[in-house]
Amino acid sequence: MTRVAFLTRDWSGSEPNLVPGGCNFYRCYLPALMCGHKAVVGLPVYDPIRGYGAKENANTGLFGYNTIVLKLIMDRTTAPQMRLAKTNARQRFIVDIDDYYQGLTPANKAFTITHPDHNKKANRDFYEDVIAEADLITVSTPFLYDFYSQRFPNVKMVRNGVNMNMFTPRKHIDRKPVFGWTGSINFRNNDLEQLSEWLPDFLEEHDLSFHHAGWTPTAPMFHEITGINPKRLTMSPLTAITGYADGFLFDVGIVPLNNIPFNEAKSNIKGLEYAAAGLPFIASDMPEYRLLHEDGVGVLADTPEQWKAAATMYLKKATRITDSQRALTIVKKNWSIEAREEEWREIFV
Repeated sequence: MTRVAFLTRDWSGSEPNLVPGGCNFYRCYLPALMCGHKAVVGLPVYDPIRGYGAKENANTGLFGYNTIVLKLIMDRTTAPQMRLAKTNARQRFIVDIDDYYQGLTPANKAFTITHPDHNKKANRDFYEDVIAEADLITVSTPFLYDFYSQRFPNVKMVRNGVNMNMFTPRKHIDRKPVFGWTGSINFRNNDLEQLSEWLPDFLEEHDLSFHHAGWTPTAPMFHEITGINPKRLTMSPLTAITGYADGFLFDVGIVPLNNIPFNEAKSNIKGLEYAAAGLPFIASDMPEYRLLHEDGVGVLADTPEQWKAAATMYLKKATRITDSQRALTIVKKNWSIEAREEEWREIFV
């Protein structure tokens, strides 16, 4: 029987109370629930004879896994250890990829964190070595599939699916809507700057407020980047995934994305989250959001005029209700993690 260990360093909190990070949650934790095999998600531990095991909120490793899924493991020692584990423990390795690290810009904090000149022990160069040792590469978007399938023979795509149970659908009431965005500003690629061309005037014209969920003290302030009146801004802090949905303190979501390869490779997970929370949303016209829009979920905007027109449309409660209810139904049917169950199961056959 296949036993799968999903191994990642994408955690928040501290042992023994680790909480999955966002990438871990969507590409390890949820697939582990869906894969239908005995699976574990944990920190990686290595033994020369037993190969890789999982440190699951404990000080000892759990070994005996046939298939190892590595997520965001960029350590210098990993690729050589994978080669030994294949021989000594007969382990099969899957590397999951859901970001285009080759397309990172200096504006994104991950650019520096994973740069070989900055990090000598875990970086993008070592990550490429790890990917090269994989028996299978799983990716989340067609962009990533096209990129990696040109370099490696065994690549499969499984799109992200949202956990509907995380969210309580928003009740839209008779009042002026609050617009909002969730995300960490430190990990953007100059995405928010485009909002300065329309959002400040729009909020002033209609006497509206804006909520940023994901504030951190080390990052620039949302109003500093977008130019909105700080008196119109409310904020909630960046939280672990377990409290993530509590930050959706708004009625209409936005997904501004700079038109660069890194964002072409991104999934539409933020839009799926908004929809699962009963929030209509406006997104930049990028490939995965175009696909979602064609399925009946979300509105696309490419120019300041289009952004403003879409936002104006959502001033009406009836429009917010109609669009959010339609999107909620579609996402539950076509874009939930349950809708991805068979795709994930096939990976581990």
